[in-house]
Amino acid sequence: MSRYLVKIDDKEFDIELKYNSDKYYALLNGKEFKIDSYKLGENRAVLLIEGKSLEVDVHSNGYDNRKTVFLKGTEIAVDIEDYNLAQLRKTVGLSSDKIIDKTVKAPMPGLILDVKVTAGDTVEKGQPLLIIEAMKMENIIKASGKAVVKEVLVKKGASVEKGSKLLELE
Repeated sequence: MSRYLVKIDDKEFDIELKYNSDKYYALLNGKEFKIDSYKLGENRAVLLIEGKSLEVDVHSNGYDNRKTVFLKGTEIAVDIEDYNLAQLRKTVGLSSDKIIDKTVKAPMPGLILDVKVTAGDTVEKGQPLLIIEAMKMENIIKASGKAVVKEVLVKKGASVEKGSKLLELE
């Protein structure tokens, strides 16, 4: 049995997972659900939960607890933490909130198509900051958390290399 504290936005869910005879059982905030899982690929699966079918696609966001779940055409940011570790963290008063990077860098080489913010703007998590064209695709760079734009380091039409500094936040 594995137990996790799962956080979506500001809501927390206590989830216990049990595996028994090719079936998963999830206890979500005290209510049990039977789950059949069918893998479609490395990150994709079809889940049959209480007779309802859901296709999910899960991606890791690096080496932390954050995952991105694609479900019913919606992207959901999820934090998954071992339940006991989460309780210990809370007991000692530590936060699980991500400290956002103060420098926004280009994730790939490309052309700046649009800059959506100016110095002094307050941005919220998920808000578009700028658009980069790379390999004939538009990529929207979004804020990873609430911040104030300290400085915009690029202009529309500029070419950037991977890792180039685009914005400074505070």
